[in-house]
Amino acid sequence: MEFHFDPGDAAFVEDPYPVYKVLRDEAPVYHHKDSGFYFVTRYEDVAGVLQDYSTFSSSRGNAITDSPMRVGKTLGSTDPPRHDELRRVVMKGFTPARIQERQPAIEAHVKRVLAEVKDRGECEFMSAVSRPILYGALGRMLGLEGPVADRAAELSRELFHSGGGPLGLALATDLMKGVFDLLREQLDRRKTRRSDDLFSQLLDAQDNGSGMTDDEILGNMSTVLLAGNASIGHFFSNVMYALWRNPDQRRNLNADPSKMEAAIEECVRWDTSTQAFGRQTLRDVHIRGSIIPADSRVVVCYGAANRDERAIQDPDRFDIDRPRARHFGFGYGPHICLGANTARSMLKTILLTLLPAIKDYEIDLSRSERVNHMMVRGFYSLSMRWGH
Repeated sequence: MEFHFDPGDAAFVEDPYPVYKVLRDEAPVYHHKDSGFYFVTRYEDVAGVLQDYSTFSSSRGNAITDSPMRVGKTLGSTDPPRHDELRRVVMKGFTPARIQERQPAIEAHVKRVLAEVKDRGECEFMSAVSRPILYGALGRMLGLEGPVADRAAELSRELFHSGGGPLGLALATDLMKGVFDLLREQLDRRKTRRSDDLFSQLLDAQDNGSGMTDDEILGNMSTVLLAGNASIGHFFSNVMYALWRNPDQRRNLNADPSKMEAAIEECVRWDTSTQAFGRQTLRDVHIRGSIIPADSRVVVCYGAANRDERAIQDPDRFDIDRPRARHFGFGYGPHICLGANTARSMLKTILLTLLPAIKDYEIDLSRSERVNHMMVRGFYSLSMRWGH
């Protein structure tokens, strides 16, 4: 019987990795007839796709199904040379010095959030801990405060949860328009009153001849806001899930917090929040005996590649002492995540404060809800308790 892959199947949403193994072994280039998309799952092939932008283009968007409001305006939805030009401008907001100077404020915010929930002994982790911490950190980076920050958080909350299906839009069109309207208001305000935020930095670069348009500034700011919330926020829940599922590794980390950076890398490899991205073929291409025609949509499965035993030994084992393995949790090739080091630093700061505060904890999966979208793995809600 021919294998049929259903990205919306409840068992796949709960644990995609057994299905990924079947795809890697039996159908490493899988044509999903319902959508017309082609899924690429083996480590070597994923690496090849991500490096070859002249064949696998991001210019039609890098989300599986992308919003026209973003396409062609963001780092993720452009190819070199324009991608490289935009990257040189945007990366000025992600220098090591700028990342480091924000860590004390993040740590202080984490402590305030934890003080509100610690004595309860339980919480819905995403709404009580993860989102407030992440929205606060990203809001500071973008210069969003008060009611504006609350509005951005409300719009972002429905990301990958707005009924578009597992291969559909990440955010409903009306909500995406709301995000762009909010950011445009902030952009117009910064044109007459600059501050120390990414908006102002990009406007300064625009004034100095970068060639970056207002639409490109808005597109990339939407990426920082939405992708930051999606990838870091869901990964935060995945870390808590991985350490709960593997209590020996949690005890290992609690006994030696110097292993935090290694633990974060292993979590990103073992259960990345960034499961897949999209590309468009510019010509017919042959992979593993299959032909992907020109102008086809390709889904590049990072999560599957990160568990490929052809490249990583015993990949289903979660081991924070594992020798560092090259993974795709932060992408690869020209589009490797610009905010990877920011994410690592932010997560390290958060977890070094959070884990000692709650120590052992339990997760109630019966009261939790997973995100149901092929691009992202994580929890929309996560029920936790500790100290009982």
